[in-house]
Amino acid sequence: MYNFILMKRFLLPAIITLLSVACVNDNLGDLPTEDRHSGKIRNWGENAAAGRLMVCLAEGGQELSIEGLSLDVEPLFRGTKSQDMARWQLVTFDESLDLRGVAERIAACDNVEYVEFDLPIKRIAGQSVAMPTTRCETTRATTLPFNDPELPYQWHYHNDGSLSDYADIPSLCLAGADINLLNAWKYTAGDNRVIVAVIDGGIMTDHADLEDNMWVNEAERNGIEGVDDDNNGFIDDIHGYNFVHDKGEIVADSHGTHVAGTISAVNNNGYAVCGIAGGTGKGDGVRLMSIQIFNGDEGCYSHQLAQAFMYAADNGAVIANNSWGYDPGGYRSDKEFEKWDSTLHAAIDYFEENAGLEGVMEGGLAIFAAGNETFPESAYPAAYNRYISVTAMSSDYTAAFYTNYGPGCNIAAPGGDANYGAVLCIESTSTDPKYGVEYMQGTSMATPHVTGCAALALSYALKQGYTLTNDELRNLILTSTIDINSYQVGTKRCFDYEQGIYYDMDLAPYAGKLGSGNIDAHKLLMQLDGTPCLYFRTNETSMLSLDEFFGGSSNELKYNGCEVSDEVRETLGITTTPRIDNGLLRIECTKPGTGRIKVSAIVGGDFPGGNDMIGGMIVEREFEVVVRGSVADNGGWL
Repeated sequence: MYNFILMKRFLLPAIITLLSVACVNDNLGDLPTEDRHSGKIRNWGENAAAGRLMVCLAEGGQELSIEGLSLDVEPLFRGTKSQDMARWQLVTFDESLDLRGVAERIAACDNVEYVEFDLPIKRIAGQSVAMPTTRCETTRATTLPFNDPELPYQWHYHNDGSLSDYADIPSLCLAGADINLLNAWKYTAGDNRVIVAVIDGGIMTDHADLEDNMWVNEAERNGIEGVDDDNNGFIDDIHGYNFVHDKGEIVADSHGTHVAGTISAVNNNGYAVCGIAGGTGKGDGVRLMSIQIFNGDEGCYSHQLAQAFMYAADNGAVIANNSWGYDPGGYRSDKEFEKWDSTLHAAIDYFEENAGLEGVMEGGLAIFAAGNETFPESAYPAAYNRYISVTAMSSDYTAAFYTNYGPGCNIAAPGGDANYGAVLCIESTSTDPKYGVEYMQGTSMATPHVTGCAALALSYALKQGYTLTNDELRNLILTSTIDINSYQVGTKRCFDYEQGIYYDMDLAPYAGKLGSGNIDAHKLLMQLDGTPCLYFRTNETSMLSLDEFFGGSSNELKYNGCEVSDEVRETLGITTTPRIDNGLLRIECTKPGTGRIKVSAIVGGDFPGGNDMIGGMIVEREFEVVVRGSVADNGGWL
């Protein structure tokens, strides 16, 4: 079954979900003056849950009780060992009572620091149209590393410009508009010690292309049904937890399954698609923890979402993928988000501070979709300065027609575009005995590309014995990009499915507003190695200055030559031995690909010193040569 999930031009599609809240300032204005004088009451909304509040006790605060008011009080965060998080309480009471009145009475207590209302998460329905009955035949010449039958159509992994006609309007794929994954796979395809929490709809845990890469809580799988066998505060949480229904059973959801597949569908199993960090078919893909916050039209409230982040951190996840957010413009600054959404902010911070992978990374990394409202700012929480906010790019390097952009947006990734080719992955609703795939688009499709690359980086760190902090990984991700700004000029032809008309989308507003560029998985791994990448065009003799690598007087150094293995010569189509003339590396490659070369020079003389010789020191630098169809003037891929 091939479904094309399309989005309205200016409305949020089904593939990105929002918390249904009004503007923060409006929320505060709804409160009577007497409710606001203490400054303790936060984020009022008309759709706040009745009979339920979140209360943060002051440091050293004792048990909460109010004379004449029957309250049920329990810790908001189950089983937490954090004294700070233990201050948060979930307070329930008779739903017929006036919610704001109860909040004011609780806020008046000296041992209470904050009172927050519990707001719902809302999923917005989108549009879909049927795919053509047949797809174009792939003409790709590149030898693919895995045998998954849909990999040739995953242009977002490897785009050589050959795919077209995804829908009834022409598709435009330009070579290099991808995440450069095939080159990254030469170094690693995943590691099962890395756990990614997918905070979304439920993953189809028994899907043939996901089952082997699901995170498993062995104590619960081998334990007694209905018993919290591992004493983590959650019963029967075998593959994660269903926070919608407060139980361990995960209910399959197409969106959550699609996101999970992009991150870690099993590779090389002759089935369906590939995942970015899905391994090699030998049980070595990164593990997927399903944190279910949506089930059909049902969604969680903010207290459950906060619990989800603590669950992910306490149960081994090191990266959290998030396809939800508030309406853009609801919060106007990081300070507002910190103050008026302190429960959720504290929970995400807990994840970033307490998650991690022992011996590899300290802290967790939260990655969010920027939003799909064509709004000139990222939505929150994505916009917050410590979380990665992902915008969406089309298959021709241009901004996807729906993506948010501007302040708060950190990095771009292929998100698909109905007009130019959408993102392909598995779906969870097919009854076909073979498999179902679907095309989807949105910043929530771009986000798992960044998450998958982050998981791939941690897999490589494990392989190489590297250690880093979450700040270091965040910085590496945001600087491992290709330039796309040069493509945000003029207009591109788009089709508005709601109105049934074509229109010209102005690209100028997106220039410099999509983040640092489009994520490049290969460059990310090379940055971990500290290996410089040298970029060249195919079938063109290129000369590159070595000043950056051998100093400002590189043209005066004596070079011993350039070492290239026979394997690299074959891979890159090098027929003439590379050489260095006056500090310029001269090389010609006839095939796209990557390979290592080594350049050595003598510093301090024309001959190396040693024994009876007074001479110089041999300095060697290893480089990763990257050859593709075209490169930008600034050294980044176009």
